[in-house]
Amino acid sequence: MADRWTEREMLTLAAQGLGKVDHLGNRGITQVTSDEIAAMAGTLAAFGLVPIVPGKPLPEKLFVTKESAE
Repeated sequence: MADRWTEREMLTLAAQGLGKVDHLGNRGITQVTSDEIAAMAGTLAAFGLVPIVPGKPLPEKLFVTKESAE
């Protein structure tokens, strides 16, 4: 995995992984690379999805927006 991607590289990797799943369904899930998964996670985090740590309670809000971050 790259130490750091540009935003464009991260989004491209995430979109490639998404394309595999969208086009091939369950078979596509088995073809997604670890870099594509990491890029998908990074993209979700960049869009404000709150990570849920295993064993921790569900947070009140699952998305952080500019309004809720202030």
